[in-house]
Amino acid sequence: MIVDITVENFQQSLIQASMSKTVVIFFHADQVPECKPMSALAEQLIGADNGQVDLARVDVADPQLQSLAMQLGLQALPALVAFKEGQPVDMLEGPQDEAALKTFLKPYLPNEAELLLDQAKQMLGMDPKAAYGLLQQARALEDTPAIRLTLAETALALNKLEETQQLLDTIGMADQDSQYQHVLARLELAKEAADSPELRELEQKLAASPDDLELKEELAVQYFQAGRQEEALQLLTEILQKDLSFGEARKHLLDMLTSMGADPVASRYRRKLYSMLY
Repeated sequence: MIVDITVENFQQSLIQASMSKTVVIFFHADQVPECKPMSALAEQLIGADNGQVDLARVDVADPQLQSLAMQLGLQALPALVAFKEGQPVDMLEGPQDEAALKTFLKPYLPNEAELLLDQAKQMLGMDPKAAYGLLQQARALEDTPAIRLTLAETALALNKLEETQQLLDTIGMADQDSQYQHVLARLELAKEAADSPELRELEQKLAASPDDLELKEELAVQYFQAGRQEEALQLLTEILQKDLSFGEARKHLLDMLTSMGADPVASRYRRKLYSMLY
């Protein structure tokens, strides 16, 4: 967000906003010609749609706002002051080139992984499969608890129960926030739904007849529908290792792998299938 600070919006757009994000205050005056190009550069680098950093412009020619510049002890214009939790944390005074501004802003601007995370969050409700792909890219760049937790939420939306559990297991106590608790509660409900009497009956039958390929194929299909994808893929792989042309095992496996897209688990089982076929 880019906002011009006034007496009326000072408290909300500067003080309150800095409690949840970094607010970079740009002090300027029309009488100082260097302010205009530096203002445009700051706007370009921060951006109007930045979800983590606001640019708050303060015209020190306004007598009601001069006191803010005086309180911060500014000696030259233009000036940038990074504001967090109602307090200044960094300052840059005088005319600056693009390299200097980038260096000043770098600790506060989101990196590529954080941008991908933000995009994925926006897409999660509309297209969880696309969000999942973005989060995998983000995790490859920076494997943070925030990315893993959102990836777990996305995996759950795609009915990837095993992966959801694996991801939640990597979240330490310090990061088990309300989002974590919400995903965990939804996962428990999904697990209960996935552990149906029909599934348990099939599992018992297979335990009694472990070489029954027809039972394995039926259970694999049920597992996949219940979100137990890796178990389904493993059963179908076992069938094909014994008989490549058994029933519709190969078709089921290919259909499942196709539906899972770039999922790392799917990639592993694709390699197993190719090694059997070729």
